[in-house]
Formats: sequence, structure tokens, C-alpha cells
Amino acid sequence: MPQDINFSQEVNKRKDELINDLSNLLSIKSVKDLDSATDKRPMGNKIGEALDWMLNLAEKDGFQIDQLDGYVGWVDLGEGEEEIVTLGHLDVVPAPGQWSHNEPFEPLVKDGKLYARGAIDDKGPTMAAYYAMKVLKELDLPLKRRIRLILGTDEESGMRCMKKYVETFGSPKYGFSPDADFPIIYAEKGQINAKIAMDITESNEKDVLHLTYLQSGERGNMVPDHVTAHIRGPKEKLEAMKKDFKTYCEKESLLGDTQYKSDNELELSLNGKTVHGMEPFNGINAALKLVPFLTPYEWDNQSSNYLHFIQDMLCDDFYGNNMGIAVNHDEVGPLTVNAGAFRYELGDQAEVHLNIRCPVGTDYDQSLENIQKASETYQMELRGVRTKDPHYVDRDHPTIKIMQNAYETETNEEPTLLTTGGATYARFLKNGVAYGASFPGKTMTAHQVDEHIEVDDLLKATAIYARALYDLANEPF
Repeated sequence: MPQDINFSQEVNKRKDELINDLSNLLSIKSVKDLDSATDKRPMGNKIGEALDWMLNLAEKDGFQIDQLDGYVGWVDLGEGEEEIVTLGHLDVVPAPGQWSHNEPFEPLVKDGKLYARGAIDDKGPTMAAYYAMKVLKELDLPLKRRIRLILGTDEESGMRCMKKYVETFGSPKYGFSPDADFPIIYAEKGQINAKIAMDITESNEKDVLHLTYLQSGERGNMVPDHVTAHIRGPKEKLEAMKKDFKTYCEKESLLGDTQYKSDNELELSLNGKTVHGMEPFNGINAALKLVPFLTPYEWDNQSSNYLHFIQDMLCDDFYGNNMGIAVNHDEVGPLTVNAGAFRYELGDQAEVHLNIRCPVGTDYDQSLENIQKASETYQMELRGVRTKDPHYVDRDHPTIKIMQNAYETETNEEPTLLTTGGATYARFLKNGVAYGASFPGKTMTAHQVDEHIEVDDLLKATAIYARALYDLANEPF
């Protein structure tokens, strides 16, 4: 019986091997790169390299492996028609900013923490789930259901990998995604990902300022930590702006800089703080800090519309009140809006990318209609929309009870049920939940500078997963 097995002790026997394998995986810069995509590596060369590396490791360890056109791979343990699925992902978000201890793709263990992009989101937890299966395999424990670890490649930007898996094989019924918080997340918000844009042409308006370029952020689901803007206009106005900007940055305790690109074009730059887009209020959005400084000046019509849309609809409002899309849910919490990427370029487009996290009860059609109306006020429009429905599993589902018991047994802590604004692979499971690997009271560093996982937490998560997988594979439900 699993109660007679000291899973924590078994995991600690494999500590050095686990850290070494995880470090090798973390060293692969598996950021989505469609420029290097091929038929065999549809998300780009480095993500394909990470998938191949993980499948090769599993094959060497004696597992059954397979993959689907480079979109997704899987590792199987045991036999049987019924299966328990764990869903992890090998793709990571970019790693901007200056890290304190190491380069983001040069893993470093320091003061009991393993630093690297992907350490907590989601290569570390995925490797913990893999090693949980490895413990069960090496102990030769009996399993009534097959256990499958699915290795995704596109979780951070569209989840095309799992969509293709589900289209091919159908939705798995039972399991978890190790890609959020412990103890258990049984409900997730949905999403609206929208691009609001307008075409930008050269302006002939005289004696006003012209925004010629603005760039901030790379992904809708990250708070941008840097913004750069180029402003063209009369030299005396640019000189006044330069002086005002220095005063503004000092007053707001912001790190900003100015330089001339030419006699009549000034560059402003400003730094913020990146965090995960599901909690934009915990970061400092660089673009949303720069725009309030810019809007009071006299601009050409195009620049004015773009800046005032951002100012009026997004600044100081993380909940969609100004766009008329605010909604709250007693269990899941409020709708949130992250403005994650901004671009303005003459001869091309002005864009704002929104990542909106939607609780149960959100009227998507009405929300999109209200966003479109708000955009039209500033001569902008919706040009790209992707949506995800909320995910909800009954709190009393028997698989949740099994996972709660495994958590409580390994930690002696209360297995409280949680909700999240994040979107995990759990939504691809009919009765799936998010299960770790960030523990209560610990700072979640996903998508941030100095992302890390505590080594002790990694080992503890592996033991929890080993016990949970054993029970899920054997207990009746």
C-alpha cells in the first residue's frame, strides 16, 4: 500500500539526478519561434529540441514514448484502457530584464533555489511529475490504470499543441496539470485575447508633436517592463518635454532616460516591473506609466487617439470598468485586464494587445461588443480575438479527494481548494485540476526576472505527485 512507502525518501534518493536532468532541460531556450518552425518542429527549433530531449530521456529510462507531429509528446507507464493524465509544458516565455544571479538559460542553484526561466513555469513541475512516474516505475508498483505524462509545446501562446491532441485523441477524463499552485485549483478563469489596432500614415499637421514609434512588451500575458517612444516635433517643445520627463520620473520614482535620435526627434524610455498577466496589479506596466506623461501634450490626431485610448481605457483600471466589461464572481473573483504589448509605427499600425481573464458568468459577446465600441471612439478597432472558456470541476469530485489526501499526507497541511486567473492545461481534461507546484506562502515567480523554484519544494512536489498518481491509478472512483 502507498501508505507504507516513504515517497519523500524515495525522491531524495534521486535528488542529484533530478536536479541534473532539470538543469539540462532548463538550459534549452525553448521560446516559441515560428521563424525557425518546420513540419517536425511546428513551434520552432528550440521548443522542438526540448521535446526531443525529454522524450529521449524517457526512452532511455525505459518508458513507452510517442509524439504527434512535433506538437506534443507523451510518456506512458503501465497498461489499461483507463488513464490518468498529467499535463506539463516545455515552452517558456521570453526572459527580458537583468537577472540578479545568472543568465536565464544558464541554470544556477544558489541558497537552496534553482534559478532559470521555466524553473517554476513549467519545466520544474513537469520534471517533478516525470520523476514521480520514475519512482513508481523503479519501485515496480502495481497500477490498475495507465499513467500518461503529456508534454506540451505551446501553452504560453495559444495551446495549439493540446488542441491538436484533443482533436486527434479526444479529451482525457482524469488527471492534473502541475502548472499553478498547491493545494488544488478546481476553477480557472477564461480569457479574451484581443488586438486593438488602427493604420498609421504620415501626418502633415503643423506645430504639434508626432508619435513616430512606440514599443513595449512581447506577450499579452506578461506585464511589460520597458517602453521606448520616439517623438518628433519642434526642438523647443522637445526640450521642454525632456525636462518635464526627468521631473516626472523623479516624482513617480521611475527609471527613465532620454536621448535625441535627430535634431527634431526625441527618444523616451522607461522601466517597469514584469509579472504574470493574470495579476497585472502586482507589476509596473512601463507603457501605462509613460502614457499619462505623454497625453497632456498637443499631438497630431492619430497619436492623440492612440494615447488617449490607452489613457482613458486602461490606465489605473485593471478590471475593465472603463470599457464597460467589469464582472465579478464570488468564487473565482473579478475580471482582470492586462495590456501586455504596445506598438505604434508610422506607415504600419498602432496596436494594443489585451489579455483579459474572465470569471464564470462573463458574457463574451457583450464584452467584445463593448470593447469594440470603446475602440471606435478613438478611431481604432478589434482586429484579432481569441477566447478560452472558464474551467470548473465539482469540488466534491472523487479525484479531487484523492489528490487532497496525497497533499495532506505528504505535507501535513490542509488541502484547501483554490481558484485562479491563470489558464492551465487542466481545461483540456474533462475532470482535471491544476495541482502545484508553487506552495502556499511562497512567491510565485513565473514570467518574472529571477524565476526560480526552491529545491526542497521541487522534491516535496515530486513526492506528492508520486503518491497522488499511485492512488489515482489504483483507487476506485
